[in-house]
Amino acid sequence: MTTLTHDMQPTVGTDGGVVAMSRPSPGAPLPRLAVPSVVLLAVTKVTFQLVTASLYGAHRDEFYYLAGGHHLAWGYVDHPPAVPALDRLAELVLGHSVVALHVLPALIGGVLVLLGALLARELGGGTRAQTLAAVVAAIGPLYLTTTHFLSTVTLDLVVWALASLLVIRMIRTGDARWWLAIGAVVGLGLLNKYTVAFWVLGAVGGLLCTGRRRLLSNRWALGGACIAAALVAPNVAWQASHHWATFEFMRNLRANNGATNVREFLPLQLVAMTLAGTVVWVAALRATVRRTSFDVHRWLAVGWLILFVVLFATEGKGYYLGSWYLPLVALGAVVIERTWSARAQRVLFAAVVVTGLAMAPLFTPILPERTFVAAGLNDTNKDLGSLIGWPRVVHQVADVVHTLPTDEQRRSVILTSNYSEAGALEFWRPELRLPDVISGDNTYWWWGYGHRHTGPVVTVGFSRQFLARYWDNCTPAGTLGRGAPIDPQEVGASIFVCRGQRITWARLWPRLRDYG
Repeated sequence: MTTLTHDMQPTVGTDGGVVAMSRPSPGAPLPRLAVPSVVLLAVTKVTFQLVTASLYGAHRDEFYYLAGGHHLAWGYVDHPPAVPALDRLAELVLGHSVVALHVLPALIGGVLVLLGALLARELGGGTRAQTLAAVVAAIGPLYLTTTHFLSTVTLDLVVWALASLLVIRMIRTGDARWWLAIGAVVGLGLLNKYTVAFWVLGAVGGLLCTGRRRLLSNRWALGGACIAAALVAPNVAWQASHHWATFEFMRNLRANNGATNVREFLPLQLVAMTLAGTVVWVAALRATVRRTSFDVHRWLAVGWLILFVVLFATEGKGYYLGSWYLPLVALGAVVIERTWSARAQRVLFAAVVVTGLAMAPLFTPILPERTFVAAGLNDTNKDLGSLIGWPRVVHQVADVVHTLPTDEQRRSVILTSNYSEAGALEFWRPELRLPDVISGDNTYWWWGYGHRHTGPVVTVGFSRQFLARYWDNCTPAGTLGRGAPIDPQEVGASIFVCRGQRITWARLWPRLRDYG
């Protein structure tokens, strides 16, 4: 087999095999961007996401993010400020609806397709490599789920891919000034999700371990670090003024979910890019070790290994590592374009499409809701299950409120056990004429209990034993999930109407705080 060097380009024969090599001159231009196929894929991706935008409903976290958008701040207990601000902007521009919340993630889906192609091009890939990377970015399960609804993971995927693209360009051009742009991307990324710190760990560790220390020891790298620090400083100030709430939240999250994260970690790596797509990123890992022509990109493989070990050892969520995959997929696509026969490339391409489409109903709303629930998929994929039935939850609580005497309704308050219940009730509150909604969960606790409530308290999700500590009389008023499918995490939650509060809200509120 012909051995490639990093500064040589392959000449492909009629059967797709590498038959000769040509050495480009210094500063040789990159391959052309495969505009027709990539643009078509991006438009198709956005169109699909928009067509399915109203299926099932809003995700439980979306209600919370939008509530955060109504309480704009530089930080929140469980996430930085970017997503709440973007959801608030979407509401102002597009209106108050579930579909409006899903427009921006649909557009981001198209951006990820373009980033996949741009990464492949930056790595020297032609039309086939760019198209393969773009297809994985379009139908990979990780990308299907995260571009249906906006979450911190949605933006995290973009940030990691863009930062990696800039590092790859810096290595190709030898221009360390790219560190300034990288620092800006990292700083903005940290305002969305703190896991960008893992990208920094993987990138710096990968560069150090592959002999590229000079790229890290210069004034431009320091300048990039300063830009990142300046951008994230307001969020750090928020943390300091809120007793570093996120650290407590993260400790609780790990204690509650660590075992599940470990169980799901490896399976998630195998399906994130589709089953056949796994072949693509594994090809990248192998090539950086076994082929001298790709050792310039070995930092990507080393970074992946570092993060794999760190995240698994610390019981991190499997999708954290998923944000590293798009550059690996792009590199794998280049490897396959240069070293596989045309026939083998077509077979792999078809396998990626087939396995991606076959897995799609598990990762994005396609099936009718009744079919999805009847098949038990709402329990299999909790993210999709979290889209189900929130209007039914809200109406059930609203029916309880509306059974109260009119005078009591005006003086009542709804107290929920988690932020999703509170956010959903607030989402439909004006339409259903509901009283104030409060919760002690995460950032809702910091928003307080509002004005002095003198009427009954309608509680959602609390046990009778807990409520009996603070109220003299709590009457059962219903159980969520009876008669129609809802988010499985809400099934069985109790509704009570409580009267005779024993202590003031000022004394009760600290006891209701729950960072989890």
